[in-house]
Amino acid sequence: MNFNRFGSMVFAIISMAAVLFFSTSAHAAGFDSKVRYIIEVKNIKSARELAYHSNWLAQQGYDIAGTNWRKGQIEVVTDQNGIANLKRNNYQGVTAQTSFAGLSAQGIDQRYLNPAKVEEKLKALNDRYPQFTTLKHIGTSNQGRAIWALLVSTTPNPESVEYLQKPTIIFDGMHHAREIMTSEVVMDVAEYSLDLLEKQTGITPLLSQWNVWIVPMLNVDGNNIVWTSNNMWRKNAATTNGRVHGVDINRNYSFSWNKCGGSSGSLGNDTYRGVSAASEPETQALQNLAKSIRPTGSLSYHSYSELVLYPYGCDGVLTGENTMISSIAQSLSKLLPTDSSSTKFYTPGAPWQILYSVDGDSMGFMYGELGALAFTFEINQSFQPSFDLKAATVAKHRTAWTFFMNRMNQNLLTLKIVDGRTSLPTTAQIGISNIQMVQGEKPYQTNSGGVFFKVLDPGTYTLTLQLPDGRLQAVNVTMNGQPLEQTVTVN
Repeated sequence: MNFNRFGSMVFAIISMAAVLFFSTSAHAAGFDSKVRYIIEVKNIKSARELAYHSNWLAQQGYDIAGTNWRKGQIEVVTDQNGIANLKRNNYQGVTAQTSFAGLSAQGIDQRYLNPAKVEEKLKALNDRYPQFTTLKHIGTSNQGRAIWALLVSTTPNPESVEYLQKPTIIFDGMHHAREIMTSEVVMDVAEYSLDLLEKQTGITPLLSQWNVWIVPMLNVDGNNIVWTSNNMWRKNAATTNGRVHGVDINRNYSFSWNKCGGSSGSLGNDTYRGVSAASEPETQALQNLAKSIRPTGSLSYHSYSELVLYPYGCDGVLTGENTMISSIAQSLSKLLPTDSSSTKFYTPGAPWQILYSVDGDSMGFMYGELGALAFTFEINQSFQPSFDLKAATVAKHRTAWTFFMNRMNQNLLTLKIVDGRTSLPTTAQIGISNIQMVQGEKPYQTNSGGVFFKVLDPGTYTLTLQLPDGRLQAVNVTMNGQPLEQTVTVN
């Protein structure tokens, strides 16, 4: 088979999938037999071309660590049987590093956050900045660890009228346990924002207009496994009959769960989706928080591959707002130089376009269930780089998320709904006729204070408001590239 000829290679790979047997038992075997193996694919000219390979590998049960389309590389975590299967199918590569099973703490820079450090830091921030923060326990893991979220806001009471008059953004890190830089980036969002609010400098006016929620470490059990027994562990610590097999919590969300082959039903697979949608306490924690705060924007941090991802994960599917969303992703990517070059930048695209198909992911949930403008960053060029890379990583991502918040601000519709019978604010469902719902997305909704926030590019939009008692009213709004605030009374 000639893998240097892309067209024939794709056909051959797809045909071979019907006869190749790759046992997922390799994923359930002793992790001391696992290695990081870097596959070299020649003559790759785009991320989309490499995605054909990585998607096929994922379908065969390989644990894909990351990709680099410019080098034509795909890193997998596998064992000798997996490597033999690759070679039999004309994939060549090199072993990068053996996993540190049982010795993981020796393989990770000790300065990185672990579950205890995350809890300690969040509590310290809450104690130091009581005027700007609220610390919320949002869930408890399978092994009894607390999952925390911190609100950063000049109006830090989530029940207050003042809080509900502002849009909300949510940042999350470490869905996958081995992706340790992601918690550092999300924690920095809080630390950097609070420092600016205290000093009244920098982007303080922007921060004062938003409620910022951070969840630095969602997968607390999995990260504990990384530190104590296996530094390549990806999933949570779900068990069956007392045996830890784990669930990939970024395949466990209720929106598009098990929809398109972007996850596995096998316990031992690293993309195991769980027994049912939102079965895992970590998934429930973030879903419930998001449902309660109804974010306008959502940024999720993963590693690695240096990508800016946007919905959706299933092959061939994009949102009804893809023109705006892809444009924002392109702008974000230009603010994010790669770790190895100041002249090369992150690659934007949907997961299926530049990585592989994904279903049941948090980004799809944030957009499809809640209408949030949602992106995922795949950061760095390895899971566990030297901690010395932290400063450069958080600096470039400060630039990116600050741009994102400003971009939302510039095109933000704020709609306040009033019940004409009571003259009081009221909740409502909202339909926007100009936006096509392509995947069973839920209707837009106000927050509990009767306020609806939505980023809309310039144009005229027809909105249909429906109150809880069924009353309907249509309203036209014209966006001209500036924020627009409007009060609508529904009689």
